[in-house]
Amino acid sequence: MESLNPMFQDKPLKKGISTKEESERPLKRKRQTRSDKCHNIKFPVTTVMQMKLRTYCKQMNGLYYTQARQALSQTVFNTSLLQFGLHHTEIIDWTLPYQDTKTYMHTMLKEQEYQRIGGPYGLAIQKQVSERKVVFFMMASVLLWIEKGGSLEKILQ
Repeated sequence: MESLNPMFQDKPLKKGISTKEESERPLKRKRQTRSDKCHNIKFPVTTVMQMKLRTYCKQMNGLYYTQARQALSQTVFNTSLLQFGLHHTEIIDWTLPYQDTKTYMHTMLKEQEYQRIGGPYGLAIQKQVSERKVVFFMMASVLLWIEKGGSLEKILQ
């Protein structure tokens, strides 16, 4: 005598789709990543470096605000400094003293630009240091370049 409840029957139940139906189903395509995807990088800053970055950001806020009709955030300013450093690697000083101060600031690089730092052939691998060290060296070097007479307007173009 068979039970009405299929759980108590001796025959195993078929689970899933048969192989014939499975072969007729279209394959799923892998989703393409967004072109404007950003990568957040935080880097350690000393108190002096943090004060300089914030001061320069406040100075540039007036100029940037009139052009783009919105205030310049600290992260956007840091990202523009880092992009300038990526395009002008000749000003980077790789011998600066580095220490992790546990005080961080952020940058939001686009994924394509991030590959130049942390990608398989990026600066971090070429110089055999971490991505945070690369970003720290770049930011500190750009700040030194500004102090020696570099133009903030040139950076934010």
